[in-house]
Amino acid sequence: MLSSLWPFKSRRGKVNAVDNKGATAVEFALIAPVFFLVFFGIFEVGAILLVQTSLETSILQVSRFGRTGGSVAGQTSSQTAIALADQYSFGLVNPTNLVLTVTPYSSFSAMPTLANAPTGGTQNFGTANQDVLYTLSYNWTFFTPMLGTLLSPTGNGSITLTASAVVQNEPF
Repeated sequence: MLSSLWPFKSRRGKVNAVDNKGATAVEFALIAPVFFLVFFGIFEVGAILLVQTSLETSILQVSRFGRTGGSVAGQTSSQTAIALADQYSFGLVNPTNLVLTVTPYSSFSAMPTLANAPTGGTQNFGTANQDVLYTLSYNWTFFTPMLGTLLSPTGNGSITLTASAVVQNEPF
């Protein structure tokens, strides 16, 4: 009786439901997109964190250079600062896409909040004993387009990485 209700019967009376040839390939096809997305996502996020760390190191070196009134023969302070940032990024960033903003203020209390911070690549290293805000920005484009649309705030496949430092110039 029960055998007449079971639809998967072959001519010989064996049940075809136990035939699992190709099941591994089907399971892999179902899991592979998610697996590769997570796999590449780990490397992508790792690269972003490495670049962010190198930007933080770079801005500390740039602010130290500016704070001491340093200069290099044949280069402007801005050119030297970008060269320092490129040196400390270990070749992970394109130096032409680095945006350095250096803004002096009369005091720490006169500095804007994060929402009102200046951007746009202006460089004014300030004078002796002046408080200076250094900001280094880089527009990171994701390697994986799908991750770019998932992780970027605007959905355009890129994210802006920013590092800042506030120092008081020495009496140079």
